Amino acid sequence: MTEDEQPNPWARIVGPCYTVASMARTLRWSEADVVEAGEHMRLLMLRTEEGTVLFPSFQIHNGTVVAGLNEVLLILQTGTTSPWTWTQWLNVELPDADPPRNIEYLYNGRLEEAMRDARHVAWAWSS
Repeated sequence: MTEDEQPNPWARIVGPCYTVASMARTLRWSEADVVEAGEHMRLLMLRTEEGTVLFPSFQIHNGTVVAGLNEVLLILQTGTTSPWTWTQWLNVELPDADPPRNIEYLYNGRLEEAMRDARHVAWAWSS
């Protein structure tokens, strides 16, 4: 990176990511199962401009896909089809919020609250 280049802000928003292969190893799934789960919103799957497929690591908690992720992603997609926007909503820290990141609802078993807030933001995105 040169002095004039700025770091990509998405790297901070998204955080560390798995590739298809590393997600398959982590979950002990086949690579085909990982891609299929991403295509059916059982995993949050991102595609870069270069076509690289990535899976944000925040969706894995205690070695498994966080419970309730599929339900929340299905709601978020009603407001926008952009997985990058869903990622931002799930992972950006909001210092005065409880919890500070929306993904933490799912870490803490607060699925109904996550779904409520996802419905609200999906409605706002689609207006």
